[in-house]
Amino acid sequence: MMPPVLADEETAAPPWHGSGLTATLRREWLLLTRNRANLLIGVVPTVVYLALLSTSIADLVPEVSYRGRPVGYPDFVIPALMFSALLAAAAISGTALFQERANGMALELWSYPLTRRQYIAGKLLAGSGLVLAQTVAALAVSAALFRAHWPAERWAALLCGAVLAALAFNALYLLLATLVEDVQRFTVLVNVLPPVLLFAGPSFYPFDNLGPVQQIVAAVNPVSYGVTALREALLRGFPGAWPYFLLLGLVGVVALAGVGRALVRQSRTL
Repeated sequence: MMPPVLADEETAAPPWHGSGLTATLRREWLLLTRNRANLLIGVVPTVVYLALLSTSIADLVPEVSYRGRPVGYPDFVIPALMFSALLAAAAISGTALFQERANGMALELWSYPLTRRQYIAGKLLAGSGLVLAQTVAALAVSAALFRAHWPAERWAALLCGAVLAALAFNALYLLLATLVEDVQRFTVLVNVLPPVLLFAGPSFYPFDNLGPVQQIVAAVNPVSYGVTALREALLRGFPGAWPYFLLLGLVGVVALAGVGRALVRQSRTL
C-alpha cells in the first residue's frame, strides 16, 4: 500500500491554494449530502415534530416572560427550532468523520498528495457549511410558519449567530468523533445528545421556569448558551447578543484547534 504522502508543514501552501482543498471540499460535501436518507432521517422528523409541538403550544401560551418582559412564544421558540436542525446536521458531520476513521478510510485519504492544513480546512468548512445551510433552512421554515416580521438588523444578527453556532457546534461534534473510540458508545452519544441537550436547557421554556436541578444542568449545557445567543439576536439584535457571540467564537476556536491537533496526530500514526 502506498505510504502517506504529506507535504512538509513548514513549506506547505496555504489551505486554500491548489487542488488539495478543492478536492477535499468536493469529497466532503458529497459524503455529507449524497446520502439523502441520512439527511431526511436526521433532520426532517425532528424539525416537523418540534414545529408541530411549538405551534400547538403557541396557541395555548401566546406569550412568555423573558428577562422581565413579555415575548411572543413564536419568537421565543424559533431559536430552538433552528438548533434542532443545527444539532442534527452536526451529528451527521461528526458521524461521517467517525465512520471514516473506523472503516480505515483515513490511510487512503492521507495517501493523497495534500497538506494536513488543506485536509483539515476542507473537512471543517464542508461540515460547517452543511450545518449552516440546514440551520438557515430551519430559520426560513420557522419564520414562514409563524409569519415572522423582524427588522433587517435582527435578521443580520440572527444570521451572524447562526454562522458562529454552526462553526462552534460542528467543531464540537467533530471533536467528539475524534475522542470516542468505541462504535456503540459513539452511536449512543450522537443519537441521545441532541434531544437531551435541547430539552435540558431553556429552549422551549424560560430559564426561570426550570426547577433547581434543571437550572444547574442548563447552566453547564452548551446548547443553553447557543440558543440564548440566537434568542438575544432575534429579540434585541447585536447589542444583546454580542457577549454570547464572543462565547460561541471562543468555543469554536478551541474546538477547531482540538480537532486539528487530533487529525494531525492521527495522520502521524498511519
